[in-house]
Amino acid sequence: MSTSHIGGMEFEPPRDRLIERRVYFVEAAGFTFQFASLAQLRAALAYFGERVHPSSRRPGVALEHYWQQWFERLPQWLSEEPRRVRVVSALSRALQVFESEGAG
Repeated sequence: MSTSHIGGMEFEPPRDRLIERRVYFVEAAGFTFQFASLAQLRAALAYFGERVHPSSRRPGVALEHYWQQWFERLPQWLSEEPRRVRVVSALSRALQVFESEGAG
């Protein structure tokens, strides 16, 4: 879910091996989401919580394939209403589980 790395955020192992680093996976509607933090999961939940999204066109962006937002690279079928509802449900449940486990 990075805006500058086409393949997503680069994973850098922590310098201190005692510091725990988590990656969160959520499967919903035949698609597997990968998050580097719970903040990213919350952002995805907020995005899919909206039924209608504004245009993704931004003025002055000449290299649009390099500067796409994370949600612009998602498959379009995820935003169709039946799947969108399943995605919101799965992301909500995952967020509750991850927060209850004390994951940060």
